[in-house]
Amino acid sequence: MLKEGLEKQEILKILEKKLSPDYSYDSGFILGSMCTAPLNFGKEIYMKYINKNLGDPGLFPGTSDLENELIDEIGNLFGGNNITGAFTTGGSEANLIAMRIVKKLRNDIKNPEVIVPVSAHASFDKAEDILGIKLKKVNLNEDYELDLNHFESLLNRKTCGVVGIAGTTSLGLIDPIDEIGKIIEGKDIFFHIDAAFGGFVLPFLEKLSYKIRPWDFRVQTVNSITADPHKMGLGVIPSGGFLIRDPSILKKLGFEIPYLAGGNFKHFQIVGTRPGGPVIAFWAIIKLLGLNGFTNIVKECMKNTQYLVKRISEIKGIKIVAKPVMNVVGITTESGESICKIDEELRKKKWMLGKFVDLNLIRAVIMPHVQKPHLSKFIEDLENILKKMKIS
Repeated sequence: MLKEGLEKQEILKILEKKLSPDYSYDSGFILGSMCTAPLNFGKEIYMKYINKNLGDPGLFPGTSDLENELIDEIGNLFGGNNITGAFTTGGSEANLIAMRIVKKLRNDIKNPEVIVPVSAHASFDKAEDILGIKLKKVNLNEDYELDLNHFESLLNRKTCGVVGIAGTTSLGLIDPIDEIGKIIEGKDIFFHIDAAFGGFVLPFLEKLSYKIRPWDFRVQTVNSITADPHKMGLGVIPSGGFLIRDPSILKKLGFEIPYLAGGNFKHFQIVGTRPGGPVIAFWAIIKLLGLNGFTNIVKECMKNTQYLVKRISEIKGIKIVAKPVMNVVGITTESGESICKIDEELRKKKWMLGKFVDLNLIRAVIMPHVQKPHLSKFIEDLENILKKMKIS
C-alpha cells in the first residue's frame, strides 16, 4: 500500500490501462457468455442504492419488502402462487441452497443421492463436494435429450432429490420436466429446476407463441427453481434467484442470525452480507420493461438466433448440433473431428465462444448485446478460418 494516496485522475488513468485487456459486451465479440450488460436504468438505480445490505434486513425493511414483492412477482411469472425465496449471488449459490435443502429434508438417508442430468451445471458438482451428497448422472440420448429410462433406473431408496434443467449450459435445451415429475410423483423426493438461464427467456417465448415444454411451478411436483436476473433479465452482475414453493421450509431449515443490529431473522443464503442494490435495480427493471418489454427483447434475440442458424447451415464442414429451443446455438464439425482448433483460430480473431470438449461443440449465446452485424462478421471470419484449415 502506498504511503500517500494518488490523485483521482492518476488512479483513473492507471485503471484504464490495467483494464484495457478486458472484453466489452458492446464490442460484439463476446458470443459465448450467458451474461450481458445490465440495463442502463438498472445500473443507475444500483449505484443510487449501493449501500443497502440485505444481510441485515431489519435495518433495511423497505429493501426487504421489495425483495419479497419481487420474488412473489417472479413466482407468478413462473406459474406459482405465494412463492417464497430470495435473491442470491447467482445460479451457483441458488443451486447450492437447493441441494442443502434436499439433503436436510431427508436426514433419515445415511448416504443421500441426487439424480442430475450429465448436462447439469458445475455448481451441482460443487454441491456434491461441499455437502457430501452423491450425484447420480443421467445420460443423454443421441439428440442430447435426457434418457428417461436411464433416469428411472437410477432411482432408489437413497434418492432424496432430482434436478431438471430448463436451459442447459451447453445447448439451452429443456429437460422433460413434466415426465420426470410423473415418475417421482408420490415419492418423498425433492424436485429442483435449474432455470438460471431459461427463467427469463421461457415465459416470454410462450408469449411469442413458441411451443415450450412445461418446466416451472405449473408442474405440481416441482419444489424449487433457480433463475438468474443477471442473464436474460438484464440485471446487474451478480444477481441470482432462488424460489421455493413451500414457505414452511425456511422456518425448518433457515439459518438463525440473532446478533444483527436490525434484530433476529432467518435466511436461506450461503452468504451473510448481501447487497440490496441488485434487488432494487431488478425491481426497477421489471417495472420499466414490463412483460411486453422483456418479450420484445427475447423476440429480437430469437430473430438473431435464427439468422445465425441459417448462416451456419449454408457453410460446408460445420453444422448446428441441435435445433435451438432458445437463444443458444451449438456448433460442431460435420466430420466429427475436434472443434478445438476452430475455437483456437476464432479466439485469435477475438471471438469468445463457450467450448464443450466432451460434446465437441462451441456455443454461441445470442444475448441482447449480440447484433446482426456482429453475427455477419463472425460468419465471415469463420468461413475464412474453415477455408484456411481446409475443412469442408
